[in-house]
Amino acid sequence: MNLAKPKCWVIDDYPERNHVPACTKIARLRGLEVESCPAEGAILPSLVPARNQLIAVDFEALARMTPGMSQRLREWAQQGATIYVRGSLREGCVYYLMPFSNQRFEFKLRPSDGYEFSRHWMLPAAIAGERVAAPMKMPHAAGLDPEIRTLMSGTDACGGSWPIIFEISIGAGVVIFDLHADDDNRGGELLAELEVPTTRGASIGALAAVDWAAGRDPDTRAAINLVIDDRPVNFDYFSLGKLKEFLDYLTIQPTDIHVDFAWTPNCTRPDRRYVELLRRHNTGFVWHGFLRHVDHRMIADCEAELQAGIARVDSISRAYNVRFQPVMIFPFEKETPRARDLLRRTEFVATVLCDSGINQTPNFYRLRLLQDERSMHSSLSIMFRDAAENLSRDRMLALATLGMPIIALAHPSNLALRRFARRDSAAATYFDPVLKFAAEKSLRSLSLEEIAAEVPCD
Repeated sequence: MNLAKPKCWVIDDYPERNHVPACTKIARLRGLEVESCPAEGAILPSLVPARNQLIAVDFEALARMTPGMSQRLREWAQQGATIYVRGSLREGCVYYLMPFSNQRFEFKLRPSDGYEFSRHWMLPAAIAGERVAAPMKMPHAAGLDPEIRTLMSGTDACGGSWPIIFEISIGAGVVIFDLHADDDNRGGELLAELEVPTTRGASIGALAAVDWAAGRDPDTRAAINLVIDDRPVNFDYFSLGKLKEFLDYLTIQPTDIHVDFAWTPNCTRPDRRYVELLRRHNTGFVWHGFLRHVDHRMIADCEAELQAGIARVDSISRAYNVRFQPVMIFPFEKETPRARDLLRRTEFVATVLCDSGINQTPNFYRLRLLQDERSMHSSLSIMFRDAAENLSRDRMLALATLGMPIIALAHPSNLALRRFARRDSAAATYFDPVLKFAAEKSLRSLSLEEIAAEVPCD
């Protein structure tokens, strides 16, 4: 049968072991269908090997395969499938890379001073070349060809290194061998695992295999966006100079950065000079509430509130020659299912929430390219942002590795933009850690509306 959608096949004689959990967990999170295939005798699924087929197997099941089964697995790889081998390694035992190579290795655990990721073409651009210094015991495959193509290597204080995740290209396909134990990240939350240096490596091999089979381009850089809430507002004078200082500071950064300002519709009389200054820079406007800056859980008639807001936005757009993106940021991060359902029935394309973990949707990790056209046209994108002070380099690296946007939030007080606020020479540098990371990783500066076209729908 010809499978149009990416799929993860788990081959094992004993499915009840739930082996290769890292691969199956990430495959499900990314939106791939997962099917277990007991490899009993010569009975294997009749696959049409293709670039979007992922086959997961552990070292023990690979070693038990008959010559005919092994040959079939090799043929799948030659015709474009991605094979991911991980798990069931025991210290002191010898393992073969058959049927993909005549090499063999003895599995050991070895003290290390850290690890590093190569610049292999399968790795997400954000993680390629990253190094982590942390003493720990790392897997070691003694006896492997030192010229093997690595994705991740252990390192020691003397400058030595050894492969922990490596690949062998077979025809049109690829085989990834991952020496991590397969319970390293069992049940954990993927973003948190990637954020912590000591657990990051255990997820990368499976993530690279799943994303490659799913069709994600690892060279595509993550999106970056800055959001400033509660701007502009009525009669907010005396902050124009501070706004200009902030925007001018952004223009001298090595990476161009788009800033979206969250505008509440009932603020219909801001300083025209304020708005004109924003129009001369790489900025945009999004909705900040249906009409008023209030907790929307307290609104009795959401439909009437939104209709009044639409009328105000139309008036603002004509008076100031601006456009509101069809993106909603609810004041105080407070909304209701009713309010979100109302957005789905309108022309809004997205809403933006703060990522508290509990806000994550079922499609949080799903790849947009795996969603069907019907769901994308009938649903709302749910995007997540973080206060700039919560965006550590490790968190930004985890987001960028997953291909998720980095949306950094500030309030007027953070940038000394409030009326009569004291001048603060350091206020313009508030986003500096985010700007530095964006330049280092060559992130793509997009508006919230443009980001919404790339993230999965709810």
